[in-house]
Order: sequence, then C-alpha cells, then structure tokens
Amino acid sequence: MNAGAPISRSNSLGFTLIEVLMAMSVLTVGLLGLLQSLQLGYRQNLRDRMRNEAVQVAEEQMHDLRRIPFDEIVGFKRDIPKKIGGREMPFEAAGTVDDIGSTGSTARPAKKLRVTVSWTVHGERFNHEIFTVRTRRSDE
Repeated sequence: MNAGAPISRSNSLGFTLIEVLMAMSVLTVGLLGLLQSLQLGYRQNLRDRMRNEAVQVAEEQMHDLRRIPFDEIVGFKRDIPKKIGGREMPFEAAGTVDDIGSTGSTARPAKKLRVTVSWTVHGERFNHEIFTVRTRRSDE
C-alpha cells in the first residue's frame, strides 16, 4: 500500500526545473540588452547636457568680451568648471580677436571676436564656436 499520491511522469503538470532555468536565462539576456540601452541613453543625455552648458558658457564669454572697451579687447584662455549632474565638469574657453580694420571713409574700426569652448565626454572631444563683429562705439 502506497500512502502517497502517485507521481506523474508526464509533462502535463507544472514546469520542470530545466524549463524554469531556460526561462530565467532568456529573461536575463533580455534584461542585459535593456541595461545596455539605459547606459547608452545616460551617455547621450550627459553629452547633450554638456553641449547645452558649453553653448551657455560661450554666450557668457562673448557677452563679457563685447562689454570691454574697444581698445582693451584681447584674446583669452581660461578653464571654467560647471556642475552637471552633481559633478564638476571642466570646460575650456578661448577667445581670439582679429582686427578687421574699417572699410570706406565713414566706417568705424572693427574687430572679429571668436569664442571657442571645448569639453570632453567619455574620452571624446567636442568644440563649440561662436563669432561676432564688434565696432568702435561712438562714445569710445
């Protein structure tokens, strides 16, 4: 007499251990792919945030350069740290000034101002450049 219920040897009831292990391995491979896409998204987001910050740094530096009296405008090079995502990220700003003179008898002297901001994200180097022309104001 057998007190327990008979053990079924067919596949009709429940999952076998092999089936569970296979399902877990398929799920793991899928989650690893998802994790890779999350990492890629984070890197792209950081790259975009740093580019936006570099544009702002370039605009600030250009405004500062344009405020200087005409005869005192000179090139510069400086490091500007900005906090992005809770970390200090370095930006390099460089300004160059080219005297483009004046054309005609009524034209005022002018200078071409260029500000270049450089930064590095995950070992890749990026630059953003802006240009403007500054003439001598009538009150200078």
